[in-house]
Amino acid sequence: MDCHLDPEELEFWESQKRCGEEIDLKLARDLPDDTPDFILRMMDDFEEEAARFCFSGVHGRVLDAGCGNGNLLIRALKDRRSRKNRDTKALEVVGMDFSANMLGRAAARARSDGRAAFLQGSVTDLPFQDQSFDRVVSSGVLTCLPNTSAAAKALQEFYRVLKPEGTLAVDFFSRTSHYTMIRKHLFREPINPPEYVSPSEFYAELDKAGFAVLECRGFDFKPCQGYLFLSPWRRFIDPGFFQERLSSFLERRVLPGRKKLNLLGYRIYVKCIKK
Repeated sequence: MDCHLDPEELEFWESQKRCGEEIDLKLARDLPDDTPDFILRMMDDFEEEAARFCFSGVHGRVLDAGCGNGNLLIRALKDRRSRKNRDTKALEVVGMDFSANMLGRAAARARSDGRAAFLQGSVTDLPFQDQSFDRVVSSGVLTCLPNTSAAAKALQEFYRVLKPEGTLAVDFFSRTSHYTMIRKHLFREPINPPEYVSPSEFYAELDKAGFAVLECRGFDFKPCQGYLFLSPWRRFIDPGFFQERLSSFLERRVLPGRKKLNLLGYRIYVKCIKK
């Protein structure tokens, strides 16, 4: 299987032995075991919002390309099942990931849901026929690819397996957000694609691959990178999680429906349609 991924990246995910629902939440962002409850609650809220954006109105056959341990996929299935006015349209979700370890976790967590199936594969060479899916969801995947050619190939593959007018939900980390600029110019850190791209660059790549953007949803508006990057000085610099509280307020109360403001976020989800 040609994953076009950094071998160290694959080795990291394959070596994870921790388990349990709380651990699965931490693994989504590689958080340590002693992560404060407040950060876990914030992550829980983020994943709820991201899953809602990516899977809202979904029906037919859906591919979660790079599903990891299944956090978003499983949330979407539970949300659909628990809604009072349940959507009666048929739904089949295929979770795919390059890591057999993470894929096994996802399959184990979703074993009681007959709508989910799992398959190991690469986003740059999807093991599916043309026009197989009504929607493709890919969260936290393009940013892990080693170069722009691999990211462009993944977008081409998403286009190939989508049915006419199918939808794609995908995310990126913004190269022009406030603290990527701080990291680049103040700390001289490399801020390069495909891990980081500007909204205009990403939209251009989507257009080149044959997609038209429908809407976007921005996350992470903290003044600087927050919990992980303040540690071990967080208790002195930001004991009340002011940054995270501010970002959460903006994400939930200010930004919904304001497309241009959403593009100021650090992590941005985009929903688009196959032209």
